[in-house]
Amino acid sequence: MAIVSFTIVVGSGADVRGEIFHLSSGGTVEGTLLNPDQSPRVTYEVQTNKGKLVLGRTTVRDVVAFSEQLRQYETFLPRMPDTIEGQFQMARWCDQNNLPEKRDYHYNEILKREPNNVDARKALGYEKFQGKWIIREDWNRQQGYVRYGGTWRYPQDIKMSEQESAIEEKQVEWRKQVRIWRSWLKRGGDKAQEAATEFRKINDVYAGLALIELLEDEKLPAVKELIVDALTNIKTPESTMALTELAANDPDESIRDRATIGLESRDNRRAVNYLITQLRSSENETVNRAALVLGRLKNPASIMPLIDALVTTHKETIQSGGQPGRTTAGFGTGGGGMSFGQPKAQVIERDVQNQGVRRALLEVIEDNVDFQFNESAWKVWYANKKIPLNVDLRRDD
Repeated sequence: MAIVSFTIVVGSGADVRGEIFHLSSGGTVEGTLLNPDQSPRVTYEVQTNKGKLVLGRTTVRDVVAFSEQLRQYETFLPRMPDTIEGQFQMARWCDQNNLPEKRDYHYNEILKREPNNVDARKALGYEKFQGKWIIREDWNRQQGYVRYGGTWRYPQDIKMSEQESAIEEKQVEWRKQVRIWRSWLKRGGDKAQEAATEFRKINDVYAGLALIELLEDEKLPAVKELIVDALTNIKTPESTMALTELAANDPDESIRDRATIGLESRDNRRAVNYLITQLRSSENETVNRAALVLGRLKNPASIMPLIDALVTTHKETIQSGGQPGRTTAGFGTGGGGMSFGQPKAQVIERDVQNQGVRRALLEVIEDNVDFQFNESAWKVWYANKKIPLNVDLRRDD
């Protein structure tokens, strides 16, 4: 006997009282399946009202669990008027008695006769879109969407979202790990040595943000050096900017030097962009520090900005008639007492020759020239030099 598959559809609702066996020949048999656990299926042993019946597997097309509602349906169906209203009545009855497949059958029968019947269309889940009846889920799939997390999304968006989630998980793990190692450094001893070794070995790009966060709260220069070394091993835009800000702004000269070394060994266009903006700072110290880093990076794109920053104008506050903060005394006309007053402060602008900028400029250019702080002479030299502007300063993302 051949082996074929079969389907059992179990209806929800009242207790199951038996099954309907749809035969390959087109007939049906009603009864209770006596050997439901047989596997693989060879025969169907069926208890009918007339006795026990054994059906070969190939003689049965499918088996449908027969509930009380389905039994009533089979009773009502022959009496149903074969009209649109009759189909509606049967569809509503099926809906009320938890027979969804039968309900959909009758609504579809209506649409065969009236394709634009609004009630039948809506009952089957259709909606009108751009003049056509569509089922939203089917339409979404045709447009390439897939169901994901309760929403419809493109597969590429899902892939990107999953990648972002995986990255976030790795970043969270690194955040935990570096803080554990930081606590070991605080304890000292062998654990501190082990932590220092682990910091120096970090080169995973997903550790970058964790190191930057750790750096923001760090005060000890020795620990900051370890973090700077780790960031030097990580070539990402975020680590580049962290090193750039350290190189230009950290109060510790050793940290600034270490961060600059980290910038020298990578694509530093992003750093050069940032440092050029710092040349326009109102703080003279900031201007010179940024220039010194640019001198180390030797990017030709920084030549003109350095020339423009050789002499910068800065505002200073001074006290009139004395040194800043000095208290002056005077005698009033109304008595012999003394009156104390603070001279009014004045804000003046002063041109400052930036030695740090000049040294940086001499490091970047290739010619053995030095026009000191004569910006006009430098610009004439630059124009005659015809330095190619083929330097791409777009961010190194």
